[in-house]
Amino acid sequence: MKTIVSLLLVLCCYTLKAQITTGQIKNDLAGKEWKIVKYETFGVEEEPKVEQLNDKLVLNKDMTFFIIENGKEYLGNWTSTLEGKINCKSKTGEWSRTYKVITIAEKTATIEYQDADLTRTLYRLEVK
Repeated sequence: MKTIVSLLLVLCCYTLKAQITTGQIKNDLAGKEWKIVKYETFGVEEEPKVEQLNDKLVLNKDMTFFIIENGKEYLGNWTSTLEGKINCKSKTGEWSRTYKVITIAEKTATIEYQDADLTRTLYRLEVK
């Protein structure tokens, strides 16, 4: 019984530590220009392809965003959730993404996007 309680305590502490908050997203991720420096899919990390060299993420403090993804530009509004996710929707409504924030540091961050086919892509970001 003690082993189960100890395991549950460790898992709870890990979950609390790993959870990115809305405040962290607004304070540490927003207001900076993030360049995408690596892409990871199925555990394979790759450098940006030619069409991805200028890809970036800019979450403005006024809750607007500017994203270049695969060379295409998107503008719109963003919100964050208690689960550490960022919801981005273009002004015209034809494009939207939900990113899960994995890590945020002063000059680096990692976010994840899962497409309709359930393929997860990790984006390694650095402050530009």
